[in-house]
Amino acid sequence: MFSWLKSRLYRLLRRSERYTKMDMVYLTSGSFWAFVSQFMAAAIALVLAIIVAHFIPKDAYGTYKYVLAVVGMLATFSLSGIGQAVFQSIARGFRRSLADGFIANLRWSLLIFLGALAVGGYYLFAGNQTLGIGILLGGCLTPFLSSFNLYTALFNGEKDFKRTALYGGGLTNFIPALALTTVALTAPTALNLVIAYFVGNIAAAAFTYWRGARRYRPAPNAERDPGLLSYGKHLSFMGILGGIAGNIDQLLLFHFGGAIDLAIYNFAIAIPDQIKGPLKMIDTMTQARFVNRDTRDIHRSIYNKMMWLTITSIVIIGVYIVAAPFIYQWLFPAYRASVPYSQIFVFSLLSIITYPLNSYLSAHKKIFGQYGMTIVGSTFQIVAMVFGVVYAGLLGLVIARVATRLFVSLTAVYFYRNAIRT
Repeated sequence: MFSWLKSRLYRLLRRSERYTKMDMVYLTSGSFWAFVSQFMAAAIALVLAIIVAHFIPKDAYGTYKYVLAVVGMLATFSLSGIGQAVFQSIARGFRRSLADGFIANLRWSLLIFLGALAVGGYYLFAGNQTLGIGILLGGCLTPFLSSFNLYTALFNGEKDFKRTALYGGGLTNFIPALALTTVALTAPTALNLVIAYFVGNIAAAAFTYWRGARRYRPAPNAERDPGLLSYGKHLSFMGILGGIAGNIDQLLLFHFGGAIDLAIYNFAIAIPDQIKGPLKMIDTMTQARFVNRDTRDIHRSIYNKMMWLTITSIVIIGVYIVAAPFIYQWLFPAYRASVPYSQIFVFSLLSIITYPLNSYLSAHKKIFGQYGMTIVGSTFQIVAMVFGVVYAGLLGLVIARVATRLFVSLTAVYFYRNAIRT
């Protein structure tokens, strides 16, 4: 009975490809595991968010998020693009790239430590032990966490979406959430939250990395990818401005609005960003297929993919706007002030429409387009968020985030068309 249903479903998916212009068997298989991954991650995140909303003071939570943002900012000055480079390399069959990327990432992490020493030392000298110790701790542990997190590049490069879901969506979310929950119920201070975050994440990532490395162990005579480090450096360099843009919202709001506003902001963007998770997985799946496909073949179906993403994003946005007040009232009553900001921020999901264009630029290593999108988009985001926070506070920041994502989508269209012409 099961084999009959499987056979019928297979034929149905193949017939549907004449309308969708996509490999529906591959997409459905990967989408199933993307759904499983997102379901587990969302369930864990939901429970953790409820615990945070009820047991952690807003100022402690806001301070904790500020420490993570500072450490994240410092991490942009390391080999932050090595994960994408390892993913590309493994997708082309170079399994030794996992270990090579791990070692290279650690070697290039000196700037994180030096930056954390300078910033953390400043806060210690100023008498703020929570920020000083938290930033120093994060600077020491982040290189190991980012290196162990290369397991994601391994599983995605091998198209092993099942393990990406079970480990990436399950284990590596559950262990850190358990650590944070323990702190929230016993000693909910900002510094304890920082310690729990790094200890929990490193433990889960290290175990998953070890499991993945054992399963996909390269042959003794396996070739190395000669372009791995070079491409990783390119991605890291272009990611510096993007990393600053990606963390500056937390820093600006902490200094201009305070820890409580920062807590409200993080709850406002949390659910829309969770919704984007499975859609981002589709982007990863698409990129893994684009690596070995001809440009003209990709171009024939790419706009059809964008049409389906447009319909999907519009439906999700409409449903969320209606549901948001009830979600926050039932689950996060302490953060009902986040509702209007979250309803505005959900419009940023329109940016998923151009995911296939981003996938093409990355999969075919269109360096000019990637540099262009990063520089133009990040510059726009930094300027927009500075003006938004200074002149309109939290509301201005949320509007700036939405405007940035839509602007970056437009730049993706431009750079894709330019890449196709050349």
